[in-house]
Amino acid sequence: MERFRKLVRKQNLKVKTGCLLMAIFISVGLYAQNKPTVTGRIIEEKSNQPLPFATVRLMKISETNSHFAAGAISDEDGTFFISPVQNGNYRIEVTSVGYKWATRSMDIITSDTINAGTIYLHDSVLFIAEAEIVGKRTKGKSEGDKTIYFMNKKILEASGNAPDMLRHIPGVQVDLKQNISLEGSQNILLFVDGKERDKSYISQLNPSRVDRIEVLNTPPSNYDGNVSGVINIILKKERDTGVSGHVFSEIPTSKSVVYSFPAYSLNYSFEKINLYTSYNGEINYENIEESTSRQTWGTAPTMNISSVQHVRQKNLSHKFHYGIDYYITSRDVLSFYGFYNPYSYEQDGNVIVSVTGSNNQIWNTQKEETDKNRNLFNSLYYKHEFNEQGREITIDINNAFIRSNNTISYLNDTESGSSSYINTENPRQTTTSIKIDFTTPLGEKFKLSTGTKANIQSMHDKTSNGFHYNEQVYAIYGAINYQRPKFDFNIGLRAEDAETELVGSFHKSTLYILPYTSFRYKLSAQQNLQFSYRRSVNRPSVYYLNPYTYIENPYAVRKGNPLLEPEFRDRFYMEHSIQFRGNYISSRLFYDKETNTINNLTSLNDSSAFETQLQNLGTIHQYGVQFSGSLSFGLLTFNPSVRVYNQSTFGNNLAKQYDIKNRNELVFELGFSSVLSFKHNFAFSLIFQYNTARNNIQDNAFSDGLYFISLDKTFKKNLKVGIVSALPFTKNFVYQGSKIEAQNFSSQYTGNLKLPAVPIMFRVSYQFNIGKNRAIIKRDKEKVDTRPKTGL
Repeated sequence: MERFRKLVRKQNLKVKTGCLLMAIFISVGLYAQNKPTVTGRIIEEKSNQPLPFATVRLMKISETNSHFAAGAISDEDGTFFISPVQNGNYRIEVTSVGYKWATRSMDIITSDTINAGTIYLHDSVLFIAEAEIVGKRTKGKSEGDKTIYFMNKKILEASGNAPDMLRHIPGVQVDLKQNISLEGSQNILLFVDGKERDKSYISQLNPSRVDRIEVLNTPPSNYDGNVSGVINIILKKERDTGVSGHVFSEIPTSKSVVYSFPAYSLNYSFEKINLYTSYNGEINYENIEESTSRQTWGTAPTMNISSVQHVRQKNLSHKFHYGIDYYITSRDVLSFYGFYNPYSYEQDGNVIVSVTGSNNQIWNTQKEETDKNRNLFNSLYYKHEFNEQGREITIDINNAFIRSNNTISYLNDTESGSSSYINTENPRQTTTSIKIDFTTPLGEKFKLSTGTKANIQSMHDKTSNGFHYNEQVYAIYGAINYQRPKFDFNIGLRAEDAETELVGSFHKSTLYILPYTSFRYKLSAQQNLQFSYRRSVNRPSVYYLNPYTYIENPYAVRKGNPLLEPEFRDRFYMEHSIQFRGNYISSRLFYDKETNTINNLTSLNDSSAFETQLQNLGTIHQYGVQFSGSLSFGLLTFNPSVRVYNQSTFGNNLAKQYDIKNRNELVFELGFSSVLSFKHNFAFSLIFQYNTARNNIQDNAFSDGLYFISLDKTFKKNLKVGIVSALPFTKNFVYQGSKIEAQNFSSQYTGNLKLPAVPIMFRVSYQFNIGKNRAIIKRDKEKVDTRPKTGL
């Protein structure tokens, strides 16, 4: 009986507690109703740029004293919101490290939103060690249509250059050649301070200049319709005048494998002029073995064809950047930027093809390649900021051209009786673009972004039956942003008119409508829920359209396809993100649909040779989950990214003609980076990237996992030395492979990189700063197609 009474009292206590909590929540809700919201914007007085992460305190003023009432932190746009607030007399106090305090008094006598206006902060003479601030920063957060990852002391100490730093961003992959991918796709745009650059420009950046990295998985309408993602690197704010720069070099310990990406940068600023130059190189040597095994049966002659290619691969690239910025007024900037880039990509070695079956043969030849390319790019940029805060216009004009001469010879001794083949390509490509963007606020809650872009490119190759291709893409786009303290909403639309012409063959005009929308709801100060949708179009590279026939050996050829159509991608995801104790975790449900997919189609031609050509082959569906984050455990920083999804392929009528079956599979992708910091500025890093095999429409593609380990030591923030090893104890690394099981043949290809047991590279970087520096104005760099390469 006594036990029963205790149980009843316990239940009554739970009920009373629940009622009390409910009463408190209702009271808080009633209290919050009809209470005004205070909003405003923090601007740095000298640069007139938004100041994020400033501390805003709302002090209630009485007759005798003042006390703290509420507070907030300004966001990336410098905007802050404080809600709810009772009527009364208040003083707003704004502080930020390195700036003087700013205050503003106000009386609140209404239930409407109160706009405190723009509050300017001035530079302070106070200086605090930068590493102490960076080391305590939040690792990441979700904001609007992007995820922001902040650079901290641990990551900076473990990064030799900017591509090293990108390896620590969840979902970003950087391979041995410093090619950058986002969630497995290289069809992305790279930006620095909101303006487009390429991987070579990223390579010459000094990691210590990077403040944060923004990742956009579903880019808004102002980005080109053919991209699947955007990575935007935001640099730290610089000062007014002086000389600065850095030097970075890598020293290989083995002649068999060389991966070196040297770089330097030099910047000089004086009054209204900013001059800069930089260089980045790619010096790569490696031993490659490519093997292909094929069998034919059925209606085709029965054969077993084995091909082994042992080559020495050599990549040499030297890119020289130059530019000048002229600050006409505090609101007008005129800038010129350009680069000159000679580069080559060559493979030389031995190729053996053996055939058994109805006709036994051996084809033994020497492969020799000569490759010379020149790329010149120049741009002119103008930006004007209007008197109204947030209203601006930018104009960007770009011109680029590439001149290439490539010859690949398969030469045999005349006594052997085997055939020799020579493949020659001499493409000439020119690209010109102009882009105009206009942004303006519409009241306090809305923002309009609109613009137009014209991109004109032409390519011809006299060695390919007079191939001459012209393309003009005219785009107009616009987006509306609506922002409230608890949520923000973006909706945009991009229209692209593509005029394509293959001289002497066809002329087509196609209109593409590409919608975009994103909605983010703040569940709390630390949690967000976001929904996003985007449609994109991927037009084939002009190099894929060149109908040139490339002979690999007597039994295999590759062809371009001038009749390729664009492929489309619809992407939808729902994401929940949370910040806690300086850590960041996000979980996502996603669905991707790719239609008119461009894939390789391999078949047996009338000569019983294997012919590979790009075709539009069908549709690919992906749906699954993704988890990523940036976590700290004492001395250890851990940045994981995991994707698990179901992929289904559906061939179109052309695929069915070749008896290609629909397929379904589960795909697993894993990537993580970890940094362990020690005393005396030592940092140990481990980076790992792996994904299971994935089906294309016809073939199954696979590769080995990639991993790096490094140890770096920083001396007084100016000098850093380190040692790095890629794929230790591996010796043989499959960088790409594919399998095909067709109606009358099978094919398996593997590309192998031969490595020493422990490949080691030393690296050293030094940065210098004399006086004060002004940030370089970054401009768009129009993406120019380059000739696709075989091998690694």
